[in-house]
Amino acid sequence: MAKRALLMADSDDVATVIEAVCAGDTVAVETKSGQPVDKLVSAHDIPRFHKICLRDLVAHDIVHKYGQVIGETTAPIKRGEYVHIHNIESIKTGVE
Repeated sequence: MAKRALLMADSDDVATVIEAVCAGDTVAVETKSGQPVDKLVSAHDIPRFHKICLRDLVAHDIVHKYGQVIGETTAPIKRGEYVHIHNIESIKTGVE
């Protein structure tokens, strides 16, 4: 059975895994209303409520979650990889 992940907005580059995921697990991505939108295989173990990458990103790409900018990649991130502080850094937006 596939593990579940939640997509918060159509423009998001990442989804939040709802339960811990092991490398090789199939992850079914759903919208907030439960509509299936994607299926992918996890490249890494990912803790519950952490992010999985939905599309290949290159270094310095802007990353979106909740339809908002949450950071910039510090290294390439492939679809299915764990997205966290080892490969993304926060960008403060709208702060003077």
